Amino acid sequence: MYTINSFSISKLNNAEITAFFINLQRTMTSPENLGVAALTEPFGTTLQKLIDQVYITSGSEHTASMQAADKKRDIIYKRIRLRLQLVDLSDDNETLNAIRDTVKTHLLDKYGAGIPQLPYQEETAILKGFLYDIGQKLTEDEQEALGISADVAALEQANNAFITAYNARSVARAEGDKGVTVRLRGEVCAFYQQICFTTQYLANSTEEANATKATACQNFIGVLNVILEEAKRRYTQRINGLGDDSMEGGEEGEGHTDSTNSGESNGGNTNSGSGSSDQGGSNPSNPSLPSDATNGSNPSNPSDGSDTNKPNGEGNISDGEIT
Repeated sequence: MYTINSFSISKLNNAEITAFFINLQRTMTSPENLGVAALTEPFGTTLQKLIDQVYITSGSEHTASMQAADKKRDIIYKRIRLRLQLVDLSDDNETLNAIRDTVKTHLLDKYGAGIPQLPYQEETAILKGFLYDIGQKLTEDEQEALGISADVAALEQANNAFITAYNARSVARAEGDKGVTVRLRGEVCAFYQQICFTTQYLANSTEEANATKATACQNFIGVLNVILEEAKRRYTQRINGLGDDSMEGGEEGEGHTDSTNSGESNGGNTNSGSGSSDQGGSNPSNPSLPSDATNGSNPSNPSDGSDTNKPNGEGNISDGEIT
């Protein structure tokens, strides 16, 4: 049986749920074959209104501060990494000789050159780990010998400035018309409910007349499940304090690429996993459906992103703050 993975999208914050629906819209390339042609236009119109509501009133001054802090921390990180790479050239320095293996294993190998290219929130979390490891693995004298003491302090300051600006922008977005955002979220989730019901029904249809639609819906469900897994990963990262945004990293389009980097891996810290997964609630009468496929249009619970089970009572009206 072809089933849509169980994950409650209502727990996603505004940025995450908007990114999810943008990705969902991109997969609906043949709405006629999916049996949802009548939903395409109203779904797209409502989604665009939600996008405008969430992102046009985004606190541009905070975005500018974020970008300035991000540019600064990128430059400093590259400079520190270059200093760490030079340790192999210092054969006559006893202090550097003693920490060569520590630097290579716990700093250079663990934190790649591509970290400045990662989504904002992921980069923020990894830089926190990088600064922590420097403090744990290197004494102040060893940092002085490497010539990175001032840059380490500056990197921490820039990373904290980014976090402050990011959180301030989240508050600014939350101070918009929450009622409109809640209503639009509920409307888009109601469309999602109908899409889920229709495509899952057709994917499992054995009627010959539905053969073409069945194949299209089976393929669609496969892609939708991947999108749901990505949304769950980003959500889990955020609630576990690893940042998410996206848009990139929780916010669509807020990643950054830097063609000036060397050819080293862009992977960054492989230990920045998503932590424990959260499958969300499922429909007790049909556990194969996402829970939102049944409650998205509930007037008493319009999938507005409020989640009383979130840590520290954090609401979902804003972008989830980085902590």
